[in-house]
Amino acid sequence: MYPYLWVQHTEAGPVEYGTYGLMLVLAFLAAALVSGVRFKKVGLNGDAVVPLMVVAIISSILGARLLHFLGSPADRILFFDNPLVLFQFSKGGMAVMGGQIAGVIFGSAYIVYRKMDPWKVADVGGAAMMLGSFVGRMGCFFAGCCHGRIVEGAQATSSLTGDLFPGGEILLLDGFPFVAYSYHAGQTMGSIYETAVYPTQTYEALGTLLGFLVLSWFWKNYRKFDGQIMAMTMIWYPLLRFPVEHYRGDAIRGEGYFGLFSTSQVASLGVVLAGFLLILWRFRKGVAPEVPIVDTDEDIDVDDLI
Repeated sequence: MYPYLWVQHTEAGPVEYGTYGLMLVLAFLAAALVSGVRFKKVGLNGDAVVPLMVVAIISSILGARLLHFLGSPADRILFFDNPLVLFQFSKGGMAVMGGQIAGVIFGSAYIVYRKMDPWKVADVGGAAMMLGSFVGRMGCFFAGCCHGRIVEGAQATSSLTGDLFPGGEILLLDGFPFVAYSYHAGQTMGSIYETAVYPTQTYEALGTLLGFLVLSWFWKNYRKFDGQIMAMTMIWYPLLRFPVEHYRGDAIRGEGYFGLFSTSQVASLGVVLAGFLLILWRFRKGVAPEVPIVDTDEDIDVDDLI
């Protein structure tokens, strides 16, 4: 609802500086900060965070783009006609689940290349991904993308608008969902305007923030084996995303799988299954953390901030 930080007027036309881009950068920075501190707490080289994040950022963007094109019937045809459209960021969108899957795959490959302990890195990265997702979804709120479908029969009792939210309004409703958004045409990245839609960005933002706090608590106090936190992340996020996806309505959701499920919901089912299998496998191996988590005086204790 605040799509642009500022607009610079030039002779060639207005140059718009989007809020979403800033929030995306802050999302990766937040994840990198948490990872850098926690790497050292489990005996990993904190200097490896920067190149690992570069690999994760590039692969996440491409993975998110790929799943978007494969999951949208109209865009799928466009992709197969011209695969290079993947790199034309003015066309199509991104599917967050695809970015997360690609980031994990290529990040893991880099970890193996650097001969780092993959399970310790995965546990640090699990919670960090949730924090990054929280910041990123706030960017979606500001930009007006990834919103929900229309709230049928919505009766607004009051609204918040003005300079604080120039791109739309926050509506307070009599009944469920009690809070809805309404976006103004031509001012945001959305596709439904001037009517109440479900606040799905906020649902997911709050869910991932809670996930970050819960996973961080488990990481510090109840990590019984390396790989546990990543497996919990693989369960937490899809179980959050699956019901939220039911209320999404910003674009074609790809509900062509058995006439019921969107692309992200199908991917969520697979990731949840993989998470449970990972817990069973690692738990049966009985692999306890080899390096205890210790506090360091030279770095900010991020855990004390939560």
